[in-house]
Amino acid sequence: MKGLLIGGLLLSGQLAAQDLTAVTDWQNRVVLSTVANGMVGRINVSVGDQVARGDLLLELDQRRYQSLLAAAESRREATRQLNEEARRELDRALELFDRTMLSDHERKLAEINAAKTDADFREAEAALADLRLEREYSRINAPFDGLVIEMQVQPGQAIVNQLSATPLITLVDHHRMKAVASIEERARSGLQLGDPVQVGVRGTWLEGKISMLGFDPTATTSNGALYALEASFEPAEGMQLRSGEQAVVRLRDE
Repeated sequence: MKGLLIGGLLLSGQLAAQDLTAVTDWQNRVVLSTVANGMVGRINVSVGDQVARGDLLLELDQRRYQSLLAAAESRREATRQLNEEARRELDRALELFDRTMLSDHERKLAEINAAKTDADFREAEAALADLRLEREYSRINAPFDGLVIEMQVQPGQAIVNQLSATPLITLVDHHRMKAVASIEERARSGLQLGDPVQVGVRGTWLEGKISMLGFDPTATTSNGALYALEASFEPAEGMQLRSGEQAVVRLRDE
């Protein structure tokens, strides 16, 4: 039986009974979108770029948010000053009332004015917080250290999210991958999540562990049903793997 050739290197003279043919895939893959509508203003990454968690990848045109935020901040400041003055007036009114120099009606009016300006200030603060959150939604930051593998957007493109969010950037965690294989029913029964395995790729054996064992059969052969098995592993330093490469999952002997 001929040896298994992966990436041009022979892994072994022949596959052992506990070796499963597999393909590599990303352990963590996310399609990033924004729930805000608008025109794409700036894109900071391209396909193949490595990014760090928190990096700004894309943002919609910010001019609208800047003008709305400036107005909202001005309104909050105005309502804050009115509220502070209304509270000072209330303190004076209560003092005069205690000295029987102010009627109960006037005291009540001062209390109502203080409550109204307090409500206006809180409303202005809430509106400002909503705008800041909306601006945050107009930007896409990297949720983890990763690799950009697909761009579905261009500068100047209009983003209109109605029934669902528009996919914009696909990001993967290239530091963690998985080998996807199929295993026969009789071999699957003795395995558990977390069991150690070895993953062979590009002529190198890497340590891994079983991260998924399927319950529904993916296919049926003359030997019975086949179930999905996934083994997570970390590529060796300097090894830039891709999704879809040939690999081998070697199960550990009991």
